Amino acid sequence: MTKRDQLYQDAISLITTWTPAKQSILYHNIYSLKVNGGYPFSSEKEVLELVHFLNSYE
Repeated sequence: MTKRDQLYQDAISLITTWTPAKQSILYHNIYSLKVNGGYPFSSEKEVLELVHFLNSYE
């Protein structure tokens, strides 16, 4: 399993109210979105901040 796969699986497990939209946001921000040749959500801390943001919206 790659680091990105692990970040994604960890993030999915931390979502309190799962929706397809939240899954899509996580997927695209962890796997697809690149800025200046790099991923903006590359560390566990950054992904946790994204999860906290998503959990704040029901």
